[in-house]
Amino acid sequence: MVSVCFACHEPVLPPVCVGCGALQPPPAQVDPFVLFGLERRYHLDGAAVDGAWRSLARKTHPDRFVARSAVERRMALLWTAASNEARRVLSDDRLRARYLATGQAAPRERGGPTLDPAFLAEIFDWRERDEEEPGVITHLAAAARAALIADIDDTFTRWEAGEGSLEVVDDRLSRLKYLDGLLGHAPD
Repeated sequence: MVSVCFACHEPVLPPVCVGCGALQPPPAQVDPFVLFGLERRYHLDGAAVDGAWRSLARKTHPDRFVARSAVERRMALLWTAASNEARRVLSDDRLRARYLATGQAAPRERGGPTLDPAFLAEIFDWRERDEEEPGVITHLAAAARAALIADIDDTFTRWEAGEGSLEVVDDRLSRLKYLDGLLGHAPD
């Protein structure tokens, strides 16, 4: 992503111009993988994400630009926000999965995936069964949750090997969120 330095007008690779040392603006659309120079994959090493974040922070942290122009100070804040968001997305399995599958870390507020009626009917059956056998819904939901996590992992393993697609990921994440709510605990 070669651009032109806003200060000296020389070709530059952001974030900092090698020629004049001016902090360049962050990209308008931040792809966390590109920002950190990491391979586009689900199975990432957390230490690699943290290392890439630290490396970028060393170059763009606002404290480095306190004595610079207001423009550079503002850009340092924008870089910090972009790198913190990228780290948040790449450090969270679900956000990273959704980002890879849809290009967005958060689900759409409207028009997102609808849960499969068969899945909802199964939940309804679990609730009825739980009335006869109190506590069974917890076991059924926990088993379904574990199976979904394994399915998501398998989907990405196949995709990273060049097989299959990520079409089912958004649906699986929606089901997982529903089951987490049913079980009353925060996501992994």
